[in-house]
Amino acid sequence: MQITRISFARNNKANNFKMNKNQSPIQPAAQTALAWFGFGVGLDFVSRKCSFFKSPAKNSLFINSMLACLAGGYTFFKTFTNKNQNLIKKG
Repeated sequence: MQITRISFARNNKANNFKMNKNQSPIQPAAQTALAWFGFGVGLDFVSRKCSFFKSPAKNSLFINSMLACLAGGYTFFKTFTNKNQNLIKKG
């Protein structure tokens, strides 16, 4: 088991989120909320054109389930490959 210091998380170069000291946390939260709202509206527009079931609730559940599976699969694959690359570097 490898133990790393907590300060490592703050110095990690992979952390892309940078916040100004003068910036309120409300601004990035509002930007994220607006981005997801826009994505949801766009997805709703597209899902109206693609009908898999007669019921809008079933159609929405199916489309969201497919997106969740794709996002989960992508995250699994990315984590799996990063873990293997780290093992190769250490080994």
